[in-house]
Amino acid sequence: MTASPQAVEAFDARTGAPVWRSASFDHSEVTAFALSGQQVVIVTRAGRWFGVDAPTGRMSWRSRSPSGTLIHYSDKLQVLATSTTVPVVSLGTRTIRGIDGRTGRTKWNIGRQQLYGCTLDTSQIAQTSSVETKRYVSDNWLAVPVVCGSRNAVVAVDAASGRATWRHGTMTPGDTPQSSANDRFVGINDNGYGVFEQGTGKDSHKLAVQDPSGRVQVVLNKAQSYDIWGPLSPLATVGSHMIIPFLRNGKHYFATMAVSGSRPSITHLSEDVLTATFDDSWAYGIRQDGSVEVAAVGQAAPVRMGPAPKGKVFWIATGNASLFIATSSATPEENQVTITSIGN
Repeated sequence: MTASPQAVEAFDARTGAPVWRSASFDHSEVTAFALSGQQVVIVTRAGRWFGVDAPTGRMSWRSRSPSGTLIHYSDKLQVLATSTTVPVVSLGTRTIRGIDGRTGRTKWNIGRQQLYGCTLDTSQIAQTSSVETKRYVSDNWLAVPVVCGSRNAVVAVDAASGRATWRHGTMTPGDTPQSSANDRFVGINDNGYGVFEQGTGKDSHKLAVQDPSGRVQVVLNKAQSYDIWGPLSPLATVGSHMIIPFLRNGKHYFATMAVSGSRPSITHLSEDVLTATFDDSWAYGIRQDGSVEVAAVGQAAPVRMGPAPKGKVFWIATGNASLFIATSSATPEENQVTITSIGN
C-alpha cells in the first residue's frame, strides 16, 4: 500500500502488480489513510472518509469526516492503524473516539472520566513529529498522554474496546532526568506492555515494563547511563518478544526482550542505520549508503545484503515472507517510486 496526495494505491505483494487506485472513485486530494484489518480508511481534503476493502478496492462505506484529528503515526500520509479501529482525537473536547474501519461508525468514546480523572494532553498525541508520536501507538493499543493536576502520565487503552487498563506517571516537560521522580515513557507494544526508563544517574539507570494488568517489572538493571532509549523506528512485537531501539556511543542497537521480563538480548546494527524493521527471527536495517543489513535476533554481527537498491530508501517493511523496500528516484523531476521485494 502506498499513498501520495493524488491517490492511495494497492499492489499485489507477490508480483508487484497494481490492484486498485483510490483516484478511480474520488479525485480529491488525499490527506491521510489508515489500515484497519482488511479495510483501508481514506481521508480527503474535501472532508470525505472512505472505507475500502484492501484486497479488492471495493468501497464498503463513505461518510463526512468525524470532527477531530487522526492520531498521526508518521509525518507523511500514513496514520495509526489498529486491528479494527481508527482513533480520532477531538481537540476541542479533549476526547478520543474509536472509528470502526469496517463500517465508519463510532465504537467507543473516551474522555476525562475514562482516563482516571486526567485530561487528554492533545499537544503530545496530535503533533506531527513521527519520532515522538510513535511512542503512543501500536497495532492494538494506545498510550494516551494525560495531565493529572500538575503532573504528566500515560494511560494504556485497548484500541479494540476503548477500555483503559493502567496509568503510569511520566516526566513533565520542565523536569530534568536528575530531578524528576517520575519515569520517562519509551513506548507501548502491540500487546499492551508499556516501556519506561527509570533514573539516569550512573549505576541507577533501569528499564521497566508495565504489563496490561498494571504490574510493573524491571527488566534491565544498571543499564549504561548514556543509553538513549526511544523510537528510532516503531516498537515491534515479534512472537513472544518485543523490540526497542536505542543508542549507545552513537551506534544503533535493538534490545530484544521477552514480554515476561527476561533480561534482553541485543541485536546490533551499524551506527549509520536510517530505519529498521523486524519479522519473526530477523532484524533488517537500511544504512546511509542504501545497503541492507540483516541480523538474527540476539546475533552480534549483522550481514550486509547487496547490491543496494537504486534511489533513496524511505521505508521498509516485512510481510508474506519478504522484505519490501520503497525507493524514490534520484531526481525530483522523475517523481518515481519503486518498491522492491526480496524473499527471506
